[in-house]
Order: sequence, then C-alpha cells, then structure tokens
Amino acid sequence: MSSALDTVNSLLSTLGLKVTHSFEDIYFVEHNLFIVIDSKDEGLLLLCFNQECPPDKAALAALTLYARAEELGLDLGLSGSYTLEELPGQEMKLHLHPQQTVKEEQSGHGRTH
Repeated sequence: MSSALDTVNSLLSTLGLKVTHSFEDIYFVEHNLFIVIDSKDEGLLLLCFNQECPPDKAALAALTLYARAEELGLDLGLSGSYTLEELPGQEMKLHLHPQQTVKEEQSGHGRTH
C-alpha cells in the first residue's frame, strides 16, 4: 500500500512538481503555488491555492491535476486559499482561507455608478 506522500507526488508528477515539506496532513508543493491537504476521507485530496498564485496559473494547474486524479482513481476538491506569514526564527505560519461563494464575494464589494 502506498503512502499519502507517494499518492500526492504521483498526482503532482503530471505538473513536474514534488512535495517539498509535509506537516501532518498538509503537503507543501514546490514553488509554493498550492498545497495539497489529505482530507482523511478515503481517496479525497483537497487543493488549496496560494493567494499570490495568478488565477490563470491556478486554473491550469487545477484542470491538469483533476485529470491526473481521475486517472489515479482519486477525488480532488478545492479548499479555498492560503497565505504564509513569516515569523521570527525562520518559522512560517499557515493561514487557511475557506472558499467563499460568489454571492459572499460580491456582497463585500460596493458598486459604483
């Protein structure tokens, strides 16, 4: 039986990327464009994109990863976005931002006429 790390690396291989760090059920990916989270549900992984990742790059990566996940018999979902905060002593703090619906995003922006 392969480990979750092997599964995630197999998924990432389609983009030529690898896991650089993992912490519990979170896998950090080269270039910090996104992380992969093991949802603990059998065969379900979640993509979480860095807020600094350009939307077109995120969309292309997601489409490629969805196709690869299907080949591997995995379910792949989206889990919002994240930011990393640099702390003293070379520590990093991960901030997860749950995905908003379009309605929530629109209500936060006033219209100008």
